[in-house]
Amino acid sequence: MYDHALEEYPSECIGVITGLPDNSAKEVSRLTNSQNDLHAQDPAHFGRDARTGYFVDPKEVFNLIRDTEKRGEKILAFYHSHPDHDAYFSKEDFAGAVMWGEPVYPGAVYIVISVLDGAVKEAVLFSWDGKEYSPSGKLPVES
Repeated sequence: MYDHALEEYPSECIGVITGLPDNSAKEVSRLTNSQNDLHAQDPAHFGRDARTGYFVDPKEVFNLIRDTEKRGEKILAFYHSHPDHDAYFSKEDFAGAVMWGEPVYPGAVYIVISVLDGAVKEAVLFSWDGKEYSPSGKLPVES
């Protein structure tokens, strides 16, 4: 996750952690942030570029879910970076994670990675508390 965040800096990265039903992680997969493409095509509608947002093609997510389920696995977590910002769960993060007041991916947690000046500052885990995604811990960051 951290390598991905650093490689994409100063753009946001997005990825997923999949694993077994017992919640043991097996794989970290990178997803494609196409926010810059959308912004270039229609800046009036997509005002944010990849420095402050991300968009993943729904087909890419569908294929990931299909392949994960075929292996008898599940989505454990999504992660993304906040270049030159703190690790917090934004309104946009919430809008992508919740539909009709319920998590889109029940049981999955979200990890937000703060990257400042090209270095990982912190990574915060956010878990569903019944109403919102609240901070539930920090992950160790290599120095």
